[in-house]
Amino acid sequence: MSLQQFCERAVVTIALDQPIAEACRLLQEKNVGCVVATEGDKVRGIITDRDIALKVVGEKKDPQQTTVREIMSPNPTRIGVTKSLHDLTTLMHTHHVRRVPIVDGGDKVLGIVTLDDLLVLLGDEMSDMGKGIAGALFRKPSPNEPAEFAMPLGWIMSYL
Repeated sequence: MSLQQFCERAVVTIALDQPIAEACRLLQEKNVGCVVATEGDKVRGIITDRDIALKVVGEKKDPQQTTVREIMSPNPTRIGVTKSLHDLTTLMHTHHVRRVPIVDGGDKVLGIVTLDDLLVLLGDEMSDMGKGIAGALFRKPSPNEPAEFAMPLGWIMSYL
């Protein structure tokens, strides 16, 4: 499965020299948990709501005077758009990250994948599988189908 599907919605980005107050405004306005710090189109860092809570509020810094560059996580784990979903999950597990910017060959940010995105995708896949199994188990045999090919439901129901 291609990572291109995660590049369909706009990534919320912010310049390195912007104040944290602006990052907070973007987090609230866009209803996201992180923004990607960029220089031009290139990924330079990532800043999360947790970063702000711990590094600004927790350390009693002024959000108008503190810049994104000062508290962002620099050089975040990122993945190329041509990589697979398996590559992504391996990367997330290896680096213990929940958010991964997707980039092109020139490090231009194209999208972002979050753990929540993967959970939704997994839920959709499980739902599709369940519907397929239910359809096979509970289908009505055709009038021409021999009775011995009809699925006995007793053993299945005993597991429920």
